[in-house]
Parts: sequence; structure tokens; C-alpha cells
Amino acid sequence: MAQLEEDSTSNSYFTKMNNTLNLRLDLDNDVRSYVYDAPNESYSIKPNTNLRLAVAINYRFLSLKVGFSPKFLQGADSDLKGKTNIFRLSLDIFYKDFLQNFEFNKIKGYYIEAFDESNLNLIEINNDYIILPDLKTLNITGTTLYRFNENYSFKAVVNQNEIQTKSAGSFIPSLYYGYFEITDETTPQDIKSFFTILNAGYYYTFVINKNWYSNLGLSGGLGVEFNKLITRVGDDLPDVTSRHTNLVGNISTQIGLGYNSKRFYGGTALVGNATNRDEQSVIQFDSVRGYFKIFVGYRFDPPKSFEKGMDWLESKNPFKKN
Repeated sequence: MAQLEEDSTSNSYFTKMNNTLNLRLDLDNDVRSYVYDAPNESYSIKPNTNLRLAVAINYRFLSLKVGFSPKFLQGADSDLKGKTNIFRLSLDIFYKDFLQNFEFNKIKGYYIEAFDESNLNLIEINNDYIILPDLKTLNITGTTLYRFNENYSFKAVVNQNEIQTKSAGSFIPSLYYGYFEITDETTPQDIKSFFTILNAGYYYTFVINKNWYSNLGLSGGLGVEFNKLITRVGDDLPDVTSRHTNLVGNISTQIGLGYNSKRFYGGTALVGNATNRDEQSVIQFDSVRGYFKIFVGYRFDPPKSFEKGMDWLESKNPFKKN
């Protein structure tokens, strides 16, 4: 097996692993539920799984992740609650002190419990649950982050393409923006939303010893949502559209523990989010939520053809100095 080489641009605070092709497997439960809160009734809208698997490939300044929910993670009672299909595509681009993330998330298939049958006679009912097989959520987002301390490694936390060798932290502002929608022709309402949130926080990686590390983070933000609520009144009547704007405040925390060697690495993290918004929609989001993620990965020697392709792509960087 070939020896791993340390990148010549590494410093005393972290080691770059630019000469390796990094493959990683992730597991998390970052799958959201929603609440329908009308004057005469209230109930939860849930997916029939809260686990998501993802495969990531990381090399130099790029990270690509594909997420899904395989059959063995689906609930055993899918005949009662229906099936949930999950697809996630995420791209991270690193450039000097900037990190840019783009993400596409789509989930189809939800169910409702604790309902009043007399008010929901248009939906398939199965014993104690209402199955919403065509209910879809779509989330397209972007996040732009900037680190002020060059000794703090983004990659060591995000995609493990670097190894933090000395403890360091950084103040990190970020801008989070995107589009979200919940749609289903069989239900009375759809919601579509554009949003942007400006965050500021501090993140720190503690290097415990040669192989173990821990990271902490705390950030807060303020933003705005532009929402459109579409209500279907009846077959012979036009849809009713209402628009409203929400001010949004949020606090996010995370704590993680990880292991690193030259080839193998792994770790876990707990993430918490608290959001305050003036919601006027009958479809409401979780105001406080938390989730975990677990990852394991391995660093390979990349094929020469792959390495040459990335060399060519980097040479086309318009911001690179000659």
C-alpha cells in the first residue's frame, strides 16, 4: 500500500490530506416532522422513518454527498403508515477562508395520527393513521461561511480532508438562504417559502491527543421568510392565495467527538436548533429540535486519472494567482 503524503502547504495547526481520495458513510436522523394547527383541529404530519444514510466522496476542495433512506431503515409498519422516500444531494466547495454549501432535499410520503375522520374524508385512511403518499417537501438551500482564523480548519470538521493537529477556533459569520415548499394536491393547503438568515458564531476544535478530538460550536442568527400559502377551497372555486412575512431568530449548537488516523476516521455529533418565528401558516415547523449524526470513513490513494482531472480543474480557477 502506498504511503500517504502530507501536503506541503500544511501548517502546525492542521495537516492537509490533498493527496487522498476520501470516502465516508454518514447516518443521521435529521428528518423533520410538521404540525397542522387549524382553529378546530391540530395534528402532526410525520415521515415513516427518521433515519437517513449518505455516501460522501471528498477530494481536495470538493465534497459531494448523496443521501437516501434504504429499505432496511424504513419502519416495519409501512403497510399502516405508508412509505417514505428520501433523496439528498449536497455539494461543498472550499476556497481559502470560504466554505460554500449547496443542498437539495426531497422527501415524499408522510402519515397523520390522532385525527378526526369527519374532517379528513378525502385522504386514504388506514386503521389509526391517515396516509399521505403524495405529500412532498422540497428544500433547496445554500450556505456561505467565512472563517477569520486561518489556523482553524473547516475541512477537518466538515469533510475530514484535513486533520486538526493543534487546538484552534474561529469566529464564523454565515449567510443561509433558500427555498422550501410542502405540496400535495390531495390536501387543502400548500406552502412555499423563500428565506434568508444571517448567522454569526464561534467554533472550536479541541485536539485531545494524536488521534482524538472534540469540537464545539454556538451561533445565533436573524432573518426573514417570505411565505405563500395556497388554499384549495373546492373543485368549482379558485384557489385562495395569501402571502405573509415572518421574522426569524435562531440559535444553533453542536458538540462532536471524533477519531483520526492517516487512513481511517470516524465520529459523532449532536446538533440542536431553537427557532423563534411569528408563524401565520396552519403548517408549522418545529421550534426546538435536535438530531445526531454518525460517520465513518477511509482515505484512499486516488487514481492517477482522477488526480490529473482535478489538477486540470484547479488550473481553471479564475481566482488563482499565476
